[in-house]
Amino acid sequence: MRTPERLAPADAFSDLVLAVVLTLLAGLIAAVLAQPLMARFDLPLLAVLMLQGVLILAGLQFLLSRRRQGWPDIGLTLPVPLDLLRALIALGLVYLVNMAFMGLILLLFPDVLEDHQDRLFGVASSLTAELSLLAIALAMLFTGFYEEVLARGFLLSRCRRLVGGVWGAVLISSFLFGLGHAYQGWAGVLQTALIGVVFARLALRWGRLWPLIIAHGALNTISLALMRMAGG
Repeated sequence: MRTPERLAPADAFSDLVLAVVLTLLAGLIAAVLAQPLMARFDLPLLAVLMLQGVLILAGLQFLLSRRRQGWPDIGLTLPVPLDLLRALIALGLVYLVNMAFMGLILLLFPDVLEDHQDRLFGVASSLTAELSLLAIALAMLFTGFYEEVLARGFLLSRCRRLVGGVWGAVLISSFLFGLGHAYQGWAGVLQTALIGVVFARLALRWGRLWPLIIAHGALNTISLALMRMAGG
């Protein structure tokens, strides 16, 4: 990932604000447009996420082009075989961090953990109803793609230009990523932000998004599959 040296800090801040607004608008527009499409064509709820992703990617393309940048400038280059190994490393680290976090929540706030799990089960049952595991995996890969391009690509590069260094950019971009999952409650926000910290640090180390895209898609797919099995 290239730090956009020619981008002024004020422009980086402007891009951050525009990216947050873009995400909110994309979610609202997708929810409005997807409802009649879901009713008419019997599409699953995942159609909302897919449409939201398309809108976010289109918006990011516009934001990058206005800065005379392209996808490689935020770490999105062609995948290589080594990305698969790196994805496994990223996935393993995320599971270790997540187990430590869940154990701490269970110890300190058992009621919060139960509420958090209920929220996740509700989301999972709504998203995956009647879908095959292959369809879920493909949808989650696309979700991982646009979320990583947004969070560990665009937001992280702008945060790094705004505050400099490594950890400030990692923490700010991960905090914004966590807020995007506020529907999961504060435990979900913290959990997602921690995952974001792992992914953001690896993004800066590797300078590539594909390992994180693959790991993100696999993490979501495995989680949804396990919750479906537990609920079924």
